[in-house]
Amino acid sequence: MEEDEEIPFYEENKERDAFTNKLKRIFTSSLLLVIAFILSNLFLQVLIARISLLLKYTVKFSYNQVMVLPWDYHYWSRTHIVLIFFFSPVICFVAGLFIYNMLRVNSNWFTTMRLFLFWMAICMVNMVLAHALIAPLGSPTDRNNGLYQTFAVVGAFLWINPALMVMVAIGSLVASLGLGMLVRQEIMRYSFSNKLIQTKKGMDSVVMQVYILPIFFAAIPIILLCSQVSFFTTVMQLANLAVISIGIFMMNSVGIAGVRCSKEDVLNHIPFIELALCLVTWLGIFIFLK
Repeated sequence: MEEDEEIPFYEENKERDAFTNKLKRIFTSSLLLVIAFILSNLFLQVLIARISLLLKYTVKFSYNQVMVLPWDYHYWSRTHIVLIFFFSPVICFVAGLFIYNMLRVNSNWFTTMRLFLFWMAICMVNMVLAHALIAPLGSPTDRNNGLYQTFAVVGAFLWINPALMVMVAIGSLVASLGLGMLVRQEIMRYSFSNKLIQTKKGMDSVVMQVYILPIFFAAIPIILLCSQVSFFTTVMQLANLAVISIGIFMMNSVGIAGVRCSKEDVLNHIPFIELALCLVTWLGIFIFLK
């Protein structure tokens, strides 16, 4: 029998969990999400800036937007557009899937760092899917609303049919649902009891503590880092995280998750270290890169 099919039952009554324990898990996951969200967005901006500099363009860098100058069409080629604005998000997408696969392979590793890497994987992939979702809305005639970036730039410069761009957006929504179905197993690993996730109610409870409520709490510091140009894009990324959760709940309705949980309940602690790291990361962006 495969390892994930061996479902040990930890303490019979442990699924009756204290409210304070739930708060600690939610708060820990929220802090890790804030850090992962910031780093994933920063990674994309660094990629765009670095490739642009290598191609001899002028770059004005910030956390919320990388301006690549000059904008005049005769300074650009299709190759440069694809290298900068297509391959940068694709690299992020592949990196996110690589991180998730690493977690899948190392199924016996249970630490808080595992959840951070999970959020990094989700944020990297979700960021790309959100950019694909808003791509049909981006226009070179309005560069101040934050919509004209990555796939929108590629679509406009290569004269891709708007109907095809809409299909790409629809495909991103379908992919988001599929991602939720894929990661349900991983989220269940953070349950404090295998007995709890033998019911749909128990599985939904884990999703709420580890995934849904952290999104709501993390949204506040994440949005506070936005500028006017990045506000809508950031909101769409947060909204698409919610779309992913639909796929997770769909899988909960299909059947139980046969995974091995951790007795340590690694998220159930007062997250002093996570809070300190989150503050340093957030303040660093707010002061120096916003």
